[in-house]
Amino acid sequence: MWRNWSGTESAHPVRVAEPRGTDDVLALVRRAREERTTLKMVGTGHSFTGIAAPEHTMLSPGAMSGVLGVDREAMTVTALAGTPLHVLNATLEGLGLSLHNMGDIAEQTLAGAVSTGTHGTGGVAAGLAAQVVGLEMVTGAGEVLRADAEQHPDVLAVARLGLGALGVLTSLTFAVEPLFVLEAHERPLGWDEALESFDDLVAAHHHVDLYWFPHTDRVQAKCNDRLDAPLAEARPLPRWRHRLDDDLLQNTVFGALTAATARVPAAVPPLNRLSSALLSERTYSDVPHRVFTARRSVVFREMEYAVPREAGVSALREARAAIEASGLRISFPVEGR
Repeated sequence: MWRNWSGTESAHPVRVAEPRGTDDVLALVRRAREERTTLKMVGTGHSFTGIAAPEHTMLSPGAMSGVLGVDREAMTVTALAGTPLHVLNATLEGLGLSLHNMGDIAEQTLAGAVSTGTHGTGGVAAGLAAQVVGLEMVTGAGEVLRADAEQHPDVLAVARLGLGALGVLTSLTFAVEPLFVLEAHERPLGWDEALESFDDLVAAHHHVDLYWFPHTDRVQAKCNDRLDAPLAEARPLPRWRHRLDDDLLQNTVFGALTAATARVPAAVPPLNRLSSALLSERTYSDVPHRVFTARRSVVFREMEYAVPREAGVSALREARAAIEASGLRISFPVEGR
């Protein structure tokens, strides 16, 4: 049985295959065409919808992982589509390279993260899919198609955020840049202060995230900035602080509280007030993927909406009003990016 990460979707594929490369995928697609059945390549299931749920043949991406090539003149890196983001990030760091921007979870496969629109916040470049400058895929017609700025640019524009509709991605080429230092400044703010200063924060920083704790007036702001500094001058979190804040408090303790409040919803508001009162300020710097991404062991379920930039703060205010008028008890922070 296939199940997504959050446990909201499941499926029972008739057949499971683990292709090792493009030729294997091609053979499996042609087999499905001959049998008049369906085929779906899954990732790690981090989508909250059933978009990856296989109906007949499920392709597992585990054997399609790793970097295929590095072009330092063009500043691109090509990797197999089943490569987890954290593997690509670690490999790039070893090569002295980095992606421009990324989301805050690194467990997804490259194909899954790109196809479903995984994104970061702000930045001097766009989200993950916009960093894809080339790709290879097997189409539903049983053909291998390569797309970049020179060949099939229209396909590249659609397939790099294609929700799997155009075919099975087998490799992706990303634009990269020399490894740089990213500094994070995290601090708690009041609700009014956070929303009234949001435009100023966005103007002053490369990346801005706001995390509002429902049923409270507390917001955690995270501002990331690229530093013009050598890697040797990075100041990562001390190991004890990382284990205390990120491992113990944000995952173990928060996970236990979330599980408890799921059984007793009335406890959500006071526990949210307690959790938000424990927020503290910290500043640290490191290579980008250690600042952008974080381990998320607490299972959660989310909805995500995109609204015009100028409507963002108003939409967040309306979301709070809707939550407070509904009687719902929301234990997880609401993120504004």
